[in-house]
Amino acid sequence: MLTATMQATPAEALQAVEHAFARAHVFLTEAHQLGGLALVVHWDMEGDHRQLLVDALLEASVDLDESAFDALQGPWRGELTGSLHVTLEHDGRDSKVPVPAVPG
Repeated sequence: MLTATMQATPAEALQAVEHAFARAHVFLTEAHQLGGLALVVHWDMEGDHRQLLVDALLEASVDLDESAFDALQGPWRGELTGSLHVTLEHDGRDSKVPVPAVPG
């Protein structure tokens, strides 16, 4: 699982991450807000869109941890699914938020 941090409310983070994944042409399959302190998203990639994803996440103010950045910059191993855990600095309630399987 890749990790990152972001200063945003859960709703702001979800919207920003959904937009970033859509811009990178990566399908979000599910998203979980964890106590308002984190957001976990799962994705399915149909091709190597990792650089687009890195650029879109950075533009959305998602600060990828060094290991996550390195994993997304490393050699392509044909891994088409993954998860990203984004730590937030905001209190909230636990919830599970379904997201569309098709970006946009």
